[in-house]
Formats: sequence, C-alpha cells, structure tokens
Amino acid sequence: MDKRLPPLQSLLAFEAAARLGGISRAAVELSLTQSAITHQIQNLEAWVGQQLFSRVGRGVKLTAAGALFGDTVRATLKTLRDGRERIEPYRNQDSVLLACPPDFASGWLMSRLRLLRARHPAMELWLITQDELREIDRIDVDLIISTQELKSPDMDSMPWMEDEAVAVCGPVTARQLLDLPFPDVLLSAPLIIDEHYSEWAPWLDTHHLMTRRGITLEDSRLRLQAAEDELGIAMSSRHVVDSAVRCGRVVVVPQIPTFPLPCKWLSKSILKPRTPSVEIVFEWLRGFASKGQ
Repeated sequence: MDKRLPPLQSLLAFEAAARLGGISRAAVELSLTQSAITHQIQNLEAWVGQQLFSRVGRGVKLTAAGALFGDTVRATLKTLRDGRERIEPYRNQDSVLLACPPDFASGWLMSRLRLLRARHPAMELWLITQDELREIDRIDVDLIISTQELKSPDMDSMPWMEDEAVAVCGPVTARQLLDLPFPDVLLSAPLIIDEHYSEWAPWLDTHHLMTRRGITLEDSRLRLQAAEDELGIAMSSRHVVDSAVRCGRVVVVPQIPTFPLPCKWLSKSILKPRTPSVEIVFEWLRGFASKGQ
C-alpha cells in the first residue's frame, strides 16, 4: 500500500458523496465537476486498494469497506475542523487566553468577568483551566494565574493576591454553630476533609479534640458543594469559596481561625503582547490586587 497520505480533496469528495449518496450532489456541494469528484474517489480507492462505492440506480452506496473507512474519514475531518476552531482566537485582536486553576476560576474569577465585559464588550476571553501550567506559550496562553512564581527568561511573574484558608458551612449548619465558642464549635458538626491534607487545619491536633470526619474529597469544588449541602464544615481557600459566600450558599464560621495559603502569582510574557487586550486584562487583574479583593 502507498504509505503517502491521500490528498485532502479526495477525502472531502469521498465524505460528500457518502453523505449525500451521489456523485452529482457532491459535485454541487464542493463546486466541482462530476468527473473531478469521480477522479478524486478513484484516487482514494487506489490508495486504500479497495472499492469504496457501488452504483445504485443513479446514486452510489458505500461498500462494507467504504462504510468502515467512512467513519475514519469523518473523524479525521472533524478533528481538522475542531482544530481550526481552537486556534480561531489567535486571529482576533480582542482575544485573551488566560490560564488559572479551575477552582479559582469557578470560585473567584467567573463572578467578576461581567465587570470586564461591561468595560470591554467586544473582548473575547478564553479561559484555560489547568492546575499546573508552568510557562507562557505565546501560541497557547497569554496570562497565567498560579500559586507559585513562574521563573523564565521570557516571563514576568508578580505576587498578586494573598490567600488564606477559611472555615465554611451551609446556612443551616451556621445557625446551629452561631453561639458556640472555639474550639467547641468543631465538635458540633462533622469536618469535610481534603484527601491531600487530612489534618484539616495545622492547629487542629494541638487542641486534642475528638472531631468527626464527615466526608473526604479530593476536589476542592466538591468539598465546597458538600458544605453547601450541609454535610459539615470545610476548610478552603478564600478565593475558592468567594462566590458561594457572597451568594449566601455557604457561610464563613468566624470563630474558627484561618491560616495562610500560598499567594496567587500573575504572570505574562515580557515580549510584546499578542493582542492589545492582553495588557488590558493584565491591568484589570492587577487592580484587584491593589484593592485587596
């Protein structure tokens, strides 16, 4: 078999004829002559070494081999079309590609994007939610919000916003805990545990309390959901719970001490921004740091 790939035009001709059930209809759709479509399909059949169509009246029908090959061709063309859509924002001078952790996006950023949209209605923001993005790629991302400084000759990384862990629970649980002092408050509701930080809080062991473990979850957004669903008290980043607190879905338990978490860093390329909007979003984000929000 020829190891070279067939021309894209042959794949397009085959897919159109298979989908429409006829050479003439495929020719009209692709703005080609019927003989051109036939020639493209014959080239493809020579490449695969099998007949892909059989004649049925004035139309064509896929052979068994053609039907199987058709699945591959459709998937290949869809991959190409999807790939084009993915890189579409790079042509848009109002686009910005911002990467940040998913729990930060859902807990803090999303609720503030309407403010950005109000100032810049034409801007297109692409939000890339990845936990461990460590470098600026001028093709894939313009700005990064992360929990660590990203050092690179091509990047400028600045400490952006302080963070801390706060205790939250659902409104019903909060009313039950309202008048209880610390540390007794920790005995009156189960604790929602982070699978990666089973201590719950660094000071918990020093109080020697017989606390109850209600549920253990790996995902910070699921721990917040558990608190909303009145399953106990969760200790979480203030940024992650910000939107839920402001909407009243969870309540901060003020008696329970907070503790510091790694600050958020804001990183961008030191080279000329890909679009003017990159600098606009960078300065907009910096403004929240100066306000302590």
